[in-house]
Amino acid sequence: MEAHLYFHLCDSIASARTAAELASTERLVRVTDMHSIERHALERAIRSRADALRLAGDIAVQRAAPERAD
Repeated sequence: MEAHLYFHLCDSIASARTAAELASTERLVRVTDMHSIERHALERAIRSRADALRLAGDIAVQRAAPERAD
């Protein structure tokens, strides 16, 4: 696989903001011809990003209300 394509896929995985974006990139990885080591590395990155997106959806950030100066 050409380096620019590999790094484009890496960047696409890292910048995915939704599960749909990640699924689209995963389809590209599936149909692209590459060495097995490259494929395993990209699949590992996809799993990690999917976990991160899932966790981000489960976490509710609690912020303290601003103090009022009455």
